[in-house]
Amino acid sequence: MIQYVFLIRSLGNRAFLLRILSAASILATVSFMVEIMVANRLTDTKIKAIKDPGVYADGAGLYLRMHAAGSKSWFFIYTRAGKRREIGLGGFAGIAPVSLAIARRKADELRAMLADGRDPHAEKSVRKDGDRTFRKIAEKFIADRDDWQAHTRKEWERHLYEHAASLGGRSIGDIDTDLIETALRPLWEKKPATGQRVRGKIEAVLDFATAKRLRTGDNPARWSGHLEHILVKASRVTGSNHAALSYKNVPAFVAGLGDGALERLIKFVVLTAVRSGEARLADWSEFDLAQKLWTIPPDRTKTGKELVVPLTDEAVAALPEAGEGHVFVENGEAFSIMAMPNWVGKNQPGITMHGFRSAFRDFAGDCTDQPREIAEMALGHKVGNAVEQAYRRGDALEKRRQLMQVWSQHCCG
Repeated sequence: MIQYVFLIRSLGNRAFLLRILSAASILATVSFMVEIMVANRLTDTKIKAIKDPGVYADGAGLYLRMHAAGSKSWFFIYTRAGKRREIGLGGFAGIAPVSLAIARRKADELRAMLADGRDPHAEKSVRKDGDRTFRKIAEKFIADRDDWQAHTRKEWERHLYEHAASLGGRSIGDIDTDLIETALRPLWEKKPATGQRVRGKIEAVLDFATAKRLRTGDNPARWSGHLEHILVKASRVTGSNHAALSYKNVPAFVAGLGDGALERLIKFVVLTAVRSGEARLADWSEFDLAQKLWTIPPDRTKTGKELVVPLTDEAVAALPEAGEGHVFVENGEAFSIMAMPNWVGKNQPGITMHGFRSAFRDFAGDCTDQPREIAEMALGHKVGNAVEQAYRRGDALEKRRQLMQVWSQHCCG
C-alpha cells in the first residue's frame, strides 16, 4: 500500500490514473487517497505536547515513539515478503536532532526505495555490516590465522590487498567469475606463477566466506573445471633461461663461499636445490634436524603444496646455530629478496641463483641413474598429468634423499 501512495504522490496526475485503472483498482485507489488525507497527522506543536509514552503515527509508515524516560524517536514500518520491518530514523532531540520535516524526508526516501522494488532494511544491513566486502573478509581470514609466521601473513596481505585490490570494495556475495578474471588477467600475463598463487588465496577467502554463511553458491575462483578453461595455464617458465654455472664448476663456487650468514644461505640453497625464496624465509619451526627433514609450507611453494626436503649432512652443516624465527637473518631480520642476487652478481657475474637449480637438474640427468621424475620432485615440480598425480600419493622421500646426497658430495667434493 505504501508503494502505491508514493506512486500517486509522485505522478500527481490522478485523473489519468483513474481512467486506466479497473473498477477494483479505483476502489483501492480511493482507500489510498484516504490514507494520504490522514497522513502528516503530526505537527511540531503536537509533538512538543506529547507527554505520555507510546507510539504516535504521522501516517504512511512514519511513527514517533515517546519513551518512558521522556525522549522521542522516529521510526518507519513496512512489510516485505510477509516480514514486518522497522527502521529507526533518529531522535527528535539530542546532538543530531531529526525534526518532523527531516523525518518525513527520510520516510519519503524509504518509500521511493520500496516503489523501486528495493528493500531498505536489507540495504541498510549491508551498509552497516562493512565486513561483507572482500577486503574486510580477507582481513578477518588473515587475522584468524594466529599460527602463521609474520612473513606468511605479509605475503597473504600483499597478494590479497595489492594484487587483488580491484576486489577489495566489492560485496563478498557479488564476487563472480568476471570480477576474478578482471583482477587476475594482468598478473596472469606478466607473472603467471604469482597469478596462480593469488588465485588460490582468493579461493581460500571465498571458501571462508561461504563457511561463515556470508555467500552461497560455487566458488568462482576455483581452478579445476572452471578458471582452467578461462585463463591460460600458469606456466612455471617465464620465457627466459636463467644464467647458470655448469654443474662441473659448482664445487669451485661452493668452496669459495665464506662463513657469513648470507653465504651460508647461498650454500644451503645450492645444496638443497630449492628456490631462493623458499630458503630465504625458512623458519626454525619447519625443521626436524633429528630426522634431517625440512618441511616448506604450502604458502611458500610454487605448487601450493607442502614440500618435504631431505637434508644431507652438508646441508645441515650450512645452517647457523639453531634458534627461533627465521633461520638466516641479518640484524634479526630475514634477508631481503635482493640480497642473494646482489651478492652473486658482484662476486660471480653472469650467473643467477635460480641457475643452480638448472645445474642440479643437468647433474641429475648426466651423472646419476635416478629417474627423471625423482629429479623433478626434488626440484618441487609437479610430475605427470592430473591422472598420474591422483594415483601417485607418495613423495619418493628416500630416493630423493639418495639423489641429494650424491649432489651434496659433488658440490663439496
